[in-house]
Amino acid sequence: MSPVRTFAFTLLAAVFAAPLGSVAAPAGESTAACTAAPNSLVERRIAEQAARGLPSLIGFVNRTQPIYQLRLVDAVAWIDAERERRTACMTASANAASD
Repeated sequence: MSPVRTFAFTLLAAVFAAPLGSVAAPAGESTAACTAAPNSLVERRIAEQAARGLPSLIGFVNRTQPIYQLRLVDAVAWIDAERERRTACMTASANAASD
């Protein structure tokens, strides 16, 4: 990619990201749903594989089970909890924005 295109894309990204960064974070109880500990390497890899689909996630868990001691049930439970946390955060943010 040419340097001009790279500069233009960076500039556009900064312009579009500025309004998003200036939005106030939800206050009070709703903030607890939005703050989460950073994901570990295994959790990031689980999320990557889950984004590719269930067969990919199953293959990943089966290949790495002796290393990570991870079962498919645990991986799916973590994915469900993460999705639930994100949904709660989005709901809390929407409620705070509408107030």
